[in-house]
Amino acid sequence: MSKSDPGNAIFVHDTPKQIEKKFRKAFLEIGNPASPVFEIAEHIVLPNTGKLLVEPKPEFGEPSTWIDLESFVAAVNNEEIHPFDAKMAVARGLTEVLSPVVEHFHENNGLLDAVNKITGSQ
Repeated sequence: MSKSDPGNAIFVHDTPKQIEKKFRKAFLEIGNPASPVFEIAEHIVLPNTGKLLVEPKPEFGEPSTWIDLESFVAAVNNEEIHPFDAKMAVARGLTEVLSPVVEHFHENNGLLDAVNKITGSQ
């Protein structure tokens, strides 16, 4: 999720599908609480939503809700939560936080076109 690569950077106007795609490709370093995925959870998702909802496929476990980063990171580290499921939980949380901004840009196509021209995104 590098800001220098528009294909990996997350923009405030990205759609939920774009955010999920970028998180699917993101590297989540187990044991590193400074991993970008965990940092987004800590600084954006948790302060704004108060939770991370992990929803693995039923064959891989039950849904769980996490309200603090330390427990969430520990659960990923000890394999209670699969890294993919952790990334998708953060992606869903970020999507929730950004939804008013995304809606604003999509209601005002001129703004979105201008931002896309500047960032080189679609």
